[in-house]
Amino acid sequence: MVSRRTILKTAAVGVGAATLNYYGRYAVAQTNDPIRIGVMTPLSGPAETSGLAVKAGAEIAVAQINKAGGIKGRPLALEFRDDKANVAQATAAARELLGMGINLLTGSNSSGVVAALGPVMQQENGVLISTLASAASINHENYNPNVFRAGETPYARMRGLAQIAAQKHKDLRSWSGIIPDTDFGRSSWAVFSSALKEFIPAAGGAAPEILDPVVVPLFSPDYKNFITALMRVPFEGLFQATYGADSITLFNQARPYGLVQKAKAIFDSGNEFVVAKAMKNQTPAWWGSIFWYHDNHKDNPIAQALYNDFDAISDNMPPEGYVAEAHADIYAYAKAVEKAGSTETPAVVAALKGLEWQTATGRRFMRPEDNQAIKDIEAVYVEPADNAAGWRVADAAKVAGDSMIEPPTPGQKLEMK
Repeated sequence: MVSRRTILKTAAVGVGAATLNYYGRYAVAQTNDPIRIGVMTPLSGPAETSGLAVKAGAEIAVAQINKAGGIKGRPLALEFRDDKANVAQATAAARELLGMGINLLTGSNSSGVVAALGPVMQQENGVLISTLASAASINHENYNPNVFRAGETPYARMRGLAQIAAQKHKDLRSWSGIIPDTDFGRSSWAVFSSALKEFIPAAGGAAPEILDPVVVPLFSPDYKNFITALMRVPFEGLFQATYGADSITLFNQARPYGLVQKAKAIFDSGNEFVVAKAMKNQTPAWWGSIFWYHDNHKDNPIAQALYNDFDAISDNMPPEGYVAEAHADIYAYAKAVEKAGSTETPAVVAALKGLEWQTATGRRFMRPEDNQAIKDIEAVYVEPADNAAGWRVADAAKVAGDSMIEPPTPGQKLEMK
């Protein structure tokens, strides 16, 4: 877990004496003043773990960029706000930052928060790069010209995970799932199961039987009836899309039933290391989606620099992929401002569209049609281990993102197949 202490401190920079001219709120004259970026992320509450990882990634990126000379001689500086993954809190934080003249915003891990912030960005002439929000609607029916997603789409992520499932377990004959009663749960299962029927035969296996998933409520203290129902399903492969505390509760309660032993393979939609850190040597062995795993990128100097800088301030645990997403967001802004020669919103928006930039996950490309990045899809195989942590990463894989992503349909709902 990322430490609560300040992760990295941005180097203090002397403010130049140049007189600023203003167009609206935003400086347009040459200046040595810092380029300020607002980061809204949950720094307390249930989503604190991901928020602290976002904070670490952003701070590392700023420290690296400033050490290299900043952007056209100007350093970057961050303003953090705790949005608690709450729409009202995030909206108030965004308006505060915009009122301070900070028009470049990032963070916003919650899809609900991002949906609410889109109109605010347009009204107040700001731009937002969403860090972890996973809803398909962001770049489809709720497309907003001032909102960008630098991570993969949920459609691409689930297809990539299914491709890895086909590569690793093409001989499994039947698949089911345990999914939350949410749009994310149902759509993730729809994409993953449909992709299995495509990818497993392509990998040389027989077309698998897709069995109905067990749908569970969010935030339930008792999943025993659902576990019993799932044990009656004749699956070999299991997809699971519960998250965080729900996953921990579910798999702790499933232990006496032998659910993990029944499954010949388990694929997780995106817990990263959250469950493993909590359950230690009782963690289920599974393949799980992750935004970034450093061993997938040993030949990438950006990945190694990020890993080394994180390792220097962490508790000897592998970084969550969230760290790399926040890191990539800051580098996207740096490249866009450099390209635009301006920090004004219209110029930065234009520069972000079609932007190519290098990150810890490799090259990313921001599609101009829908403000959606294309990046590789990754997964790690986590299993219990006889070590201090109680678990280890035993394998890792990645799939080319451009082969998994759906076509752009800004303003239209994505049809999940």
